[in-house]
Amino acid sequence: MLTSKVVQENINSLLDSLSRSELDEAKRKLAALSTEVKSEKDRGSLLAAAGIYASMTKAKEGTMRTWEPEKVERAAKSITLSQMADEFDTGYAETLVSYSRLRQNSQQPVTYTEVSK
Repeated sequence: MLTSKVVQENINSLLDSLSRSELDEAKRKLAALSTEVKSEKDRGSLLAAAGIYASMTKAKEGTMRTWEPEKVERAAKSITLSQMADEFDTGYAETLVSYSRLRQNSQQPVTYTEVSK
């Protein structure tokens, strides 16, 4: 079992793969991490990353809709400020913001790379 710190490092690596549209690599990392995640916060992070991956693989014409950092951060804040928010929600929100910032820093369009089935 991996420590939470190692899981978060692996999730950051997964987000980096997604930001570079390396979907085959991201798929492998998702599969490897799915059995290692034990905490609720890490589960939320992994679910957010899986959602980004799913959006990219199902994107029309290989691109996601505009990823607007302001909207992502506003949504993440809304999640974490909710009285019902728990560790799972926190991990989910933090991962969305991390990916958004990666995208913002890279200034690359999100494109689709064929995923082997």
